[in-house]
Amino acid sequence: MLTTRKLRISGLAVFILILIVLFTLNSPKHAKGMKTNDKGEKYTLTSNKLIDSANDDKIDDAINNEIKLNKQEEESPETNTQPKKGKPSYEFDPAKALVEIRTLSPMVVFSKTYCPYSKKLKQLLKDNYEITPEPRIVELDKHENGEDLQSYLYEVTDRRTVPNVLVGSTNKSRGGYDDIVKLHNEGRLLELLNEWGNKKLSVKKKETPSNA
Repeated sequence: MLTTRKLRISGLAVFILILIVLFTLNSPKHAKGMKTNDKGEKYTLTSNKLIDSANDDKIDDAINNEIKLNKQEEESPETNTQPKKGKPSYEFDPAKALVEIRTLSPMVVFSKTYCPYSKKLKQLLKDNYEITPEPRIVELDKHENGEDLQSYLYEVTDRRTVPNVLVGSTNKSRGGYDDIVKLHNEGRLLELLNEWGNKKLSVKKKETPSNA
């Protein structure tokens, strides 16, 4: 038979073993991810969903709010504070653009690089006339707002097509290809260009080179 002392030692060992088991079960690692509500019910949180919520609306709301707050904390502040890109404030003003173009030279030819009549008119002026200051050539197909500018030219000059020749202080169109060629063939273009230029434009006839 065991002595009283041995029985006490054995009982103490069993008690210590029970304490160790209880301590292990109640450790932080085991309780990780568990929360207790006011009623003593335990539930588990995950990063994006609810587990074992016991179908309690108040508990569900509390858990969902906590998940939402955790997500907001994980988001970078830069993504929340980055300013939104707005629409460009710049708007093309064809009237202002035309005024600026007209200040560059008393004579302006609105043209398009691929238009055969524009090419012929520019060549005719270059080969036959010395114009000072030189005419300002505006290629509408190369202009950033060429379509808008051409539409505005139709409003103020009553000419939709190119070439469109403007001379002097007025926005009146002096003609297109057919009109200018006709005046040239009639020998009147030189005189009219100087008249339209109102002494701000000097136009002289180029001498025809001799073939001799």
